[in-house]
Amino acid sequence: MNDTMTSNHQDGRPMRRVRQRTATLAVLTLAAAMAGGLFGARPAAAHAQLLGSDPRADSTVTTQLDEITLTFNELVRANFSTVVVTAPDGVRHGAGQPRVVDKQVHLPVEPMRSGSYRVAYRVVSADGHPIQGQFRFTVTLPPGQEPAPAPAGSGSATGAADATPVAAAPEETGSGTGWWWAGAAALVAAGYLLVRRQRRTSGR
Repeated sequence: MNDTMTSNHQDGRPMRRVRQRTATLAVLTLAAAMAGGLFGARPAAAHAQLLGSDPRADSTVTTQLDEITLTFNELVRANFSTVVVTAPDGVRHGAGQPRVVDKQVHLPVEPMRSGSYRVAYRVVSADGHPIQGQFRFTVTLPPGQEPAPAPAGSGSATGAADATPVAAAPEETGSGTGWWWAGAAALVAAGYLLVRRQRRTSGR
């Protein structure tokens, strides 16, 4: 009788191990599938990008400008959007705050003399992600059309060309990217703990 029970018990061990391994494999497969679904369901990083400008980057302007226009590939927010136009002597030529209209940012500028100018921008895209960049253009005016030099003490201090256009804008956490990674990590950890538990059970 005891021999029969021992035999049945030993005969049942392989089947139990097969079932345990099958269950473990199923859990791991499910965890991997859910993790893949989380990664695949993450919102696309569709941040704003500069499509063009007026004047264009590296272009030469032969007429006087009254504003700088930046065009982006998606809507940008008016708050935190900043554009700085800097002359070779470090004086800024913005004549007010930038104005945002849909996908465009407009900055009125003061009269510019001939020379190379830098445009530095920082905007916040519709998803709350800040993006910044810069480009240059050249003003070459015909003789007799140069504006009068700015009075001493006007404009920004010399050296502003190397300044950051605006303090770092707080990046909003609307995309929820961190939650996707946390959820996937939790699934993988749960699968790993289940495998260890199954191994301990089968070894007893």
